[in-house]
Amino acid sequence: MSDQEDRLDRLSRAWAKNRTDMDITPWQVWGRITRINDIFLARLSKLLNQHGLNYTELQTLGALIVGGPPYEAKPNAISRHNLLTSGGMTNVLTRMEKKGLISRRKDDNDRRSVIVSVTQQGLDAFEAVIVKENQIEHRLLDGIGKEDRETVATVLRQILLNIDDED
Repeated sequence: MSDQEDRLDRLSRAWAKNRTDMDITPWQVWGRITRINDIFLARLSKLLNQHGLNYTELQTLGALIVGGPPYEAKPNAISRHNLLTSGGMTNVLTRMEKKGLISRRKDDNDRRSVIVSVTQQGLDAFEAVIVKENQIEHRLLDGIGKEDRETVATVLRQILLNIDDED
């Protein structure tokens, strides 16, 4: 372990001294998860801004691309992936279509629905960002060995399985 302290170490000592009746370990875990997430999202937002995207647009492109060619899906499938309401998804898709990132066409099998497809411009934007995002993720984990990374991933997965009611 490192001899360095983070701001939560200092706060933890104060809490531990003043609240001997409480186990502050959960606060330390959630505090660090929150701080790590804040740092990651700030760096990702800066990258996305450089490419004229926001996080929801990146998620939407990812939802379309992750399934492989032809990189298309119905809006309800994308909104489930992004955890957005149908109205929110419609707004995102409209904005993305205006930017040239996606196109929409009527579903031949269901007149009430549309199919959303990634355009070449959307594919190019996603590729430019996703590689750099992966580099950011790796830089944030510099100094953490592969085995420790796997342990952290396993522990966080277990926490998520314990608390996530979506699956």
